[in-house]
Amino acid sequence: MFDHRELAKVMDLFHFEEHSPGMMFWHPIGLQFFRVIEDFMRQVYQAYGFEEVRSPVALNRSLWERSGHWQKFRKNMFVVGIPDADAEPDYALKPMSCPAHIAIYKSHKRSYREIPMRLLEFGIVHRNEPSGTLSGCMRLRQFVQDDAHIFCREADIRDEISNFLRMVKQVYAAFGYNNFSIRIALRPEQRLGSDELWDRAESALIEAVQALDYAYELAPGEGSFYSPKIEVSLQDHLGRSWQCGTIQVDFNFPQLFDLSFVNEKGDLEQLVMLHQAVLGSLERWIGILLENHGGVLPLWVAPVQIAVASVSKKSADWAEVIFKRLKQIGARVELHVSDRTIAKKIRELSVRKIPLIAVVGEKEAMNQSLNLRRLGIAGQQEIQLPELETELLNLR
Repeated sequence: MFDHRELAKVMDLFHFEEHSPGMMFWHPIGLQFFRVIEDFMRQVYQAYGFEEVRSPVALNRSLWERSGHWQKFRKNMFVVGIPDADAEPDYALKPMSCPAHIAIYKSHKRSYREIPMRLLEFGIVHRNEPSGTLSGCMRLRQFVQDDAHIFCREADIRDEISNFLRMVKQVYAAFGYNNFSIRIALRPEQRLGSDELWDRAESALIEAVQALDYAYELAPGEGSFYSPKIEVSLQDHLGRSWQCGTIQVDFNFPQLFDLSFVNEKGDLEQLVMLHQAVLGSLERWIGILLENHGGVLPLWVAPVQIAVASVSKKSADWAEVIFKRLKQIGARVELHVSDRTIAKKIRELSVRKIPLIAVVGEKEAMNQSLNLRRLGIAGQQEIQLPELETELLNLR
């Protein structure tokens, strides 16, 4: 079994430091990997009608008090005081982005023409997890999540949950996960709001999942303090289950924050707020992905897709031409034209789990071709550069 921390070391992706426990140090190649996943998710969310926003990392305690986080979630928050030692902490680093997205929604009066409003943020969040629970990028104190919120009518809930589950199926399949399961986490003992609101929220989730003909399990007492939720768990190639995606139906925050819009009759109408994330923590998603594939990532998502390696100085010019051509079409490519032996270059690039290696010698330079090696597949294939360009372009 592979450990994502060891894979990250040999692939030069990221590392951890004792002076910042639960926080990651991204290396250039690792950050490129992170951006590939983030950009893919950005395209998916945009296709489903989400608009991207960005909000502050620190928010005043008055907002957290109004949302209930200060009372019910404070032990998991990083609170920030002012220099006066006698003063109470005034701010907290956000553990999630919902109060900030509420502030964006409430920045001016909204019309029914804007509903449903779908907001997305790749939000940097902080949670003060106990040190004993930290585990590489599987459990962190600082991470980025695809933090999305939908402001809609109660009648829209089923359609929005349907869209969410379609997104889950599409995204998980793209990364090679074809099996996932659903739990519906119900009201906890310590919670906001009335039983009537919880009844409506839980019924909306259960009825939506039933209408979509998904199997599910109930998880009594495991909902958030403000809403019940659907939890989606994927199954990896090793048979392990990972809870990643969630969507919550929230009637409480709309009451607490007086969230409304002007309906067709000109009256103010209260809305429902849905909280969703398809991946959850992007860092955790990357850890799961690395272990699931043993570092041998699908070509479309690999941080470095191909390395071009020359056999000698006589073929270095043609190797550089290949490198520039692949760079121009947007491939993630490296060039290796040092005087090291080709055997050493191939060995080092293979250890780094680079999916494709284009080997270029004098014969290839003369034929304007290249020898392509595929990670995990024995042998090599002599092809023309346009053929390789087409293969990489078709990944988009």
